Amino acid sequence: MALKVIKKYTTKLDSKKRMTIKNPDFEYYQVNIFDDGNILLEPKVLVDAHEVSANTLNMMDKSVKNMKKGIVSKPVEFKKYLSVKG
Repeated sequence: MALKVIKKYTTKLDSKKRMTIKNPDFEYYQVNIFDDGNILLEPKVLVDAHEVSANTLNMMDKSVKNMKKGIVSKPVEFKKYLSVKG
């Protein structure tokens, strides 16, 4: 599916090599610079690292209740991953 262009304008770098986005919809963008010179900006929504969603808290509560009831999986063996070199 082709993306529809909703804004198109020319911009230039200022004296500090910064570019301005007119009326941005997001505060943060991931910048991807390609070897052919193209630049892709992907909007990002950052969340507080200490903020835990209600869904995650419910899942954790359920897991603790299951553990107390003895409903657990087998322990995970990590030794086989120690030989993997990245």
